[in-house]
Amino acid sequence: MTTVTLDGRKLPHQDWEGDDYTPGAGGKWVTCTDSSVGRDLCYATNGRIDLDGRQIRAAVVPPDPDGITLVQAKQAVERLTDTTLIVPRDWDWFEVLAHLRAKKGLVVQGWYAEIPPEYRFQFRCDFAHALFVSHYSPTAGMRVWDALDANKTHHGSWVPATYIRRSMEALARRENVSLGALFCGYVPLQPL
Repeated sequence: MTTVTLDGRKLPHQDWEGDDYTPGAGGKWVTCTDSSVGRDLCYATNGRIDLDGRQIRAAVVPPDPDGITLVQAKQAVERLTDTTLIVPRDWDWFEVLAHLRAKKGLVVQGWYAEIPPEYRFQFRCDFAHALFVSHYSPTAGMRVWDALDANKTHHGSWVPATYIRRSMEALARRENVSLGALFCGYVPLQPL
């Protein structure tokens, strides 16, 4: 497969959650956080650690047949690697944007229905969903990996930042947290 880079850092290939069998999930696709964390881990390590969502899910203890939290993903990453997933407790949109302007990569959790159909990979969308975002460009938007995208050969797609913001803030409202506490996490960048 082709290697695509951003300032020398390798952009990960897509990881489709449709091929992740999760025991107890009844065939439902529930590994968007797992897959997104795997893409962030691959990006942060410059491709040296490239885990599929199913590998991260297998390391979640106790086993969970539903979507997992970023804290559960953090525990799985630490079981599988010598790195960690940082889960900020109080980041607002401006901290998310600053992190992505610096091209540090971020797993974001939001309400999928807030992303318009032309930027989604599934018609049914009334659920919480995780995405990996490598960076922000003022002219192009955010470079996003959506675990519902079955095209495993590409390296993300551009989504306007306003839709990612709406999605994250909608989930924060649904979870009854202040808008100053968006759901996100990242693996610290390792040297190239």
